[in-house]
Amino acid sequence: MTYWYLALAGLVAGLPTPARAQAPTPPRRWDYNRNGWLCYFGDARVAGRWGLHTEFQYRRTHGLRDPQQYFYRAGINYHLTKDVLFTVGGVYLLSLPYGDYPDPGRSFERRTYQLVTLTQHFGRLSLAHRYIQDQRWLRMEGGDHYAFQSRSRYRAQLKLALTKPKIDPRTLYALASDEIFVSYGKNVAANVFNQNRLYGGVGFQLTQALAVEASYLYQTVAHDDGEVFEGNHTGQLSLYFNPDFRPAAQREAAK
Repeated sequence: MTYWYLALAGLVAGLPTPARAQAPTPPRRWDYNRNGWLCYFGDARVAGRWGLHTEFQYRRTHGLRDPQQYFYRAGINYHLTKDVLFTVGGVYLLSLPYGDYPDPGRSFERRTYQLVTLTQHFGRLSLAHRYIQDQRWLRMEGGDHYAFQSRSRYRAQLKLALTKPKIDPRTLYALASDEIFVSYGKNVAANVFNQNRLYGGVGFQLTQALAVEASYLYQTVAHDDGEVFEGNHTGQLSLYFNPDFRPAAQREAAK
């Protein structure tokens, strides 16, 4: 009984495969771009365990010469503990044609999302697991309806305090992360894989509420046709502003 799962795997492997799955995989075409993203992230504590997330990303291509995307996100945070965060909210994304295989026009996306972040601490090192479930409505310019897709995301992010035992005000730190995106639903044409984002960089915690980060992102993006894949080299400069507007008594009780 110990190896029952091996028998099950063999049974599954022996099942007949649909004929369409036997079609040869089309050759991949790679489109490499050099982008620059300027980002703002805000997580304000408002009352009790509740807070507000705000975010804007100004994404450019050909360095910073041409527009690529405008990204807006807002959400309501619930801090279950200091290391467990839940968020629900919405996104608006405007994308413009770029690269060697551009879309025929601008595209528009409206999105709702649910997020969970779990953080672990190991001395100077912290590890944050972030899970996002997206509900996406996408429309091309000139289109008369939005196509719906679902998407799941997982990110593991490491932060290492470099100049102090932990990330306090006036602390330099290093960061690295990887995030995988998987799409599914009847409107997902050729690729379940949507994209992957591999990050590395440094940050400086200026105050308890304010930090800046400079990082490099290598982004792999699969186009809907299953043939074109982007390899995007992206420099990212980010500002983080996380104020605490709770009454002093609530802040002290939470410590």
